[in-house]
Amino acid sequence: MMMRRDEGFTLLEIMVVLVVFGLLSLALWTGIGVGTRGWRSGEQLSVSVQQAQDTEDALRRILTRADQSDDGGPAAFSGGADRLKLVSWLSKGGGYAGEAELGLGVNAEHNFVLRWRSYVHTRCLPPDEGYQEEALMGGIKGVEFAYYGMADGHFGWHSAWNVPRLPQLVRVHFDFIKAGQRWPDILIHPILAGGGEPS
Repeated sequence: MMMRRDEGFTLLEIMVVLVVFGLLSLALWTGIGVGTRGWRSGEQLSVSVQQAQDTEDALRRILTRADQSDDGGPAAFSGGADRLKLVSWLSKGGGYAGEAELGLGVNAEHNFVLRWRSYVHTRCLPPDEGYQEEALMGGIKGVEFAYYGMADGHFGWHSAWNVPRLPQLVRVHFDFIKAGQRWPDILIHPILAGGGEPS
């Protein structure tokens, strides 16, 4: 009886093994690529969420402490659908440094910006200093402000506010440039507005 000699792998067997290794390598690198893209997109989403949360926190600090108009003076709080001007307290070093004239809106670079300068009370000379500006959030297509309270003879939501008293609520809605990016509407009650419908 003849014994079969072990002569190693045939060319066909080696080619099959190489194809299998190639497919496994392709699957592995594709999975790594998808994981990396997912991680990057998750990181970007995290940055966007953090930026939006920081912006909401800043708006709450500013609008909660909005000031009333002085008797006979210009309106300390006035706004339209896409911008808002008010007098409020700016925080500094964990406290509140002083009153400032503030402006909120979207600039040409699609940034939601806060502009401010020191506030000078009624019957005083206007301040000499110019406005300082800080971008709170980028990638903004537009912002919509709405004001709840008594104006134009009725109590309800208004797209503009030009009365001496503060609104009961301010609603802020952001439209983002990036498709699918959203943030819930922000509702803020100025403390000095009091509460309830006037009798």
